Amino acid sequence: MAEINPSVESVRAALTEALGRLRKANTDYFEMLEKGLASSPLPIASQAKEFSSFMQRNVSATFDLSDKLIHAKDMQDALKLQADFFQDQMRALTDHARSMSESAMKAAGGLFGRS
Repeated sequence: MAEINPSVESVRAALTEALGRLRKANTDYFEMLEKGLASSPLPIASQAKEFSSFMQRNVSATFDLSDKLIHAKDMQDALKLQADFFQDQMRALTDHARSMSESAMKAAGGLFGRS
C-alpha cells in the first residue's frame, strides 16, 4: 500500500528526480533552439542567440536554486538562498542589459558609419 505520510528524505528524493528530468528537457530544448538559430538566415539571429544564452543561464540558475531549496535545512536557510539568488539575478540582469546596450550601440554605429 502507498505510504500516506512520506518522509522528508523520500520527498526530497522525488523532487530531486523530477528536477533532473526537467534539467534534461531544458537542455534538449535549448540545444534544438541553438540549432535552429544557427541555421537561421535572419539578420537578428545573432541577437537571438545572445538572448537565448542569457535565458539558458537564467533557467540554469533557477534549477540550481531549486536544488538548493530542496536541501535547505530550515526556513531561514531557504530565505537566505532566495535572497542570494535574487541578488545574483539582479547582477546578471544588469550585465545583460549592459551587453545588449553595447551591441545596440555597435549596430547603430555601423549603420551611421556607412553613410
